[in-house]
Parts: sequence; structure tokens; C-alpha cells
Amino acid sequence: MNINFDPLWDERGELRRGCTVGEALTWLTNCGSHSAGESVSINGELFKIGRLLYGPDRPAVADKPIARVCDGYYHRLTFRV
Repeated sequence: MNINFDPLWDERGELRRGCTVGEALTWLTNCGSHSAGESVSINGELFKIGRLLYGPDRPAVADKPIARVCDGYYHRLTFRV
């Protein structure tokens, strides 16, 4: 994966259309800004990043495109899909 390409934000600082939760989290963990053990909020429900990226029972929400990135408290990622 090319960590120089940001799948979440474009050159103007706007959300890229079609970026999935999984693509964004893969990029963020590869860059080292987040780890698989951290939690992310998606539509108000908490998930461990590792569960969204790996594992046999990976939730379907991981493949959904992100509609909005919300501000989260305490460095927690918060997405709306």
C-alpha cells in the first residue's frame, strides 16, 4: 500500500468519494496514526479497528463508503456511512 496516497482526503482537504471504512483504516494503521487495538465509532456503534480489518467475522460496515468523518473525543475516529 502506498502510504503517500491518502484515500480519505483529497488534495483540497475534502473527503474522497467512495473511500470505504476498510480502506481508510488500513491506511491509518499503516501510517502508524492508529492501531488495530483502538476503537472506532461507526454510526454510533463502537468497533475495534482490528475486527474491521481482519478476522473471519468482519462486519459488513467495513466495506461501506464513508459519508462523513465526525470529530471524536480523545482521538477516537468517528465515521458515518
